[in-house]
Amino acid sequence: MASIAMDRLGSILALFDRHGAAIFRRCRALLPTDDAAHDAVQDVFLKALDKRDEFRGDAAPLTWLYGIATLHCLQQLRNVGRHREKLAALAAEATRFEDASVEDRLALAALLADAPTIVQQIVVLRIVDEMSADEVAAAVGLSRKTVTKKLQRFLSSARGRITTLVMEREVLT
Repeated sequence: MASIAMDRLGSILALFDRHGAAIFRRCRALLPTDDAAHDAVQDVFLKALDKRDEFRGDAAPLTWLYGIATLHCLQQLRNVGRHREKLAALAAEATRFEDASVEDRLALAALLADAPTIVQQIVVLRIVDEMSADEVAAAVGLSRKTVTKKLQRFLSSARGRITTLVMEREVLT
């Protein structure tokens, strides 16, 4: 059965070569960043490979791929909303940590407040919840490489800002 469906579709690589750009445009139209769209395209073609038996040939392969892409991207957006709710709950809980000084909590809040929502999620999941990079990637719907890069950029920026804050404190005291 799989070979019949694959014959109708052609190879996944051929589909990607033929329709990858159109699927990227579709994903990018629905998702907020290029990184998220690139990750979504990979997921769409993996889903197409898994669901190739479901392709009946009633529609063009591009139409079928568009359907998979649209559903996938809408699910990603729904998941981001759920993650925002969890992040807000974690942020509210973090303010109750008694062992952190007020200055430390304010500094952390300031660092996170300036970061995009996806970076906030990554930081909380990786540092606070101590999830592995693979677990974080699965939770936020990005590749492990993208998660690692975003976390590294955030930490680099945070180190620079903390150094500046420490220097300003020393000058003022």
